[in-house]
Amino acid sequence: MAIKQNEIPLSMDQKITITVRGEVFQVQVRGWRKGQYIMTDLPMISGESFRMAPQTGVQVHYTKEGWFVSFKSASILGFTQSISFLVIEYPRSFDLHNLRKHERFKANFPVSYFYEEAGKKYEGSGIIRDISAGGLLFSHAKELEKKNGIYTMIDIPNCGSIKNQKAEVRNLRKIPKSDHATFVTGIKWRDVLPETGDSISKFINLRAAERRNDDR
Repeated sequence: MAIKQNEIPLSMDQKITITVRGEVFQVQVRGWRKGQYIMTDLPMISGESFRMAPQTGVQVHYTKEGWFVSFKSASILGFTQSISFLVIEYPRSFDLHNLRKHERFKANFPVSYFYEEAGKKYEGSGIIRDISAGGLLFSHAKELEKKNGIYTMIDIPNCGSIKNQKAEVRNLRKIPKSDHATFVTGIKWRDVLPETGDSISKFINLRAAERRNDDR
C-alpha cells in the first residue's frame, strides 16, 4: 500500500514508541480522528499508570510498511479507570523516512562494539561515517567478518545514547594505505531497542531539517 506524504500512516493496534519526560514506552494505537487526536494505551511503570498533565510533550516514532515515522505531540488526556488510555494531539507535521532506500546522513563520532565467538569476547571501536534508519557505516582498525552479530554503543551528540544495540555486519572493505582505520564496515540494525529508535529518530530529524534549510 502506498503511503501518501500528506497522511500520517496509522492502523489499529499499531505498535509505537513514545518518549515522555525521558521515559520510553511501547504502546498500541487504539483509535484516532484525523486532525484532532490519536488514542493509545496509557503507559505503565511497575504495573502502575504513568500519569502526565495535559500538554506534556510526547515524542513518537515507529515503523510501518518500510517507513520510519516520527513526530512530536502533546498529551490531551490520560484516562485511568477500568480501561486506561492516553489521548495525544494529532500532529500538524511529521517525518517519513523510507527504510527500503536507507537514506544516509553523514556523521563523525565514535562507536564501540563487541561480539562473542567460541565463548570469547572481542571488543573494538571506530568512527561512524554515516547513519540511516536501517544501520550505519563506520571505519575501524580490527577486521570483522561478514554476518558477524555485534553489539554497538554510541553517544550521539544532542540525541541520546545507544547501548548494546544488536546489529549484523553486511558489507566490509579494506582501505589501502591506511595505518589506523584499516576497514570500513556497513552494519544493519537488528531488534531495534526503543532508546535506539528514539536517538536515531532525533539524529535523522536534525539532519533532515539541516538539509531542508540548505536546499532553500
